[in-house]
Parts: sequence; C-alpha cells; structure tokens
Amino acid sequence: MNKSDLIEALSAETGFSKKDIATVLDLLRRKIVAALGAGDRVQWAKFGTFSLTRRGARKGINPQTKETMELPEVLVPRFKAGKSLRGVLNAEKN
Repeated sequence: MNKSDLIEALSAETGFSKKDIATVLDLLRRKIVAALGAGDRVQWAKFGTFSLTRRGARKGINPQTKETMELPEVLVPRFKAGKSLRGVLNAEKN
C-alpha cells in the first residue's frame, strides 16, 4: 500500500475528502520528523515507537572504484512495533 492507496482507503472509510486526509498525513509525518529531529521518541500506543539510534563510524567500500573509505557516524530512524501490533500480525499467520 502506498500513500495514495492509504489516502483513498481512509477517505472511503471516514467520509473525509482526500485532500483533508492528505493534509493530516503530511502533518503527521512532519510532526514525527520534527520530534525525532529534536531528539525525542514518538510513542504511539498499540502501534509502536519511532526513535533514533546512532550507527557508529565504520569502513565501507565504494562500489564503483572498490576503494576503502571511512563512513561517518550517523543517526538512523528506527521503528519498533508495539506489542498489540505484533500480536495482530502474528495472530493472522496462525
């Protein structure tokens, strides 16, 4: 499911316009990014937690030149599914 599919599904289920749904989704994305940028975690009950982790500096290889290069430490966004979400997903497979 991509963003357009999600907007369509939410619009059909709620009766809100696609434009309103798109606005809310964009605002949600911006708020999550802003919170992560400020160093905060975003916890969504029964869904999961968005957070940042540090990936340490390491050696990498340039695939075009095969030269070794140093990759700097970076912040990486992470999502950890909540217990309820994991339960729903695992219950469907059984």
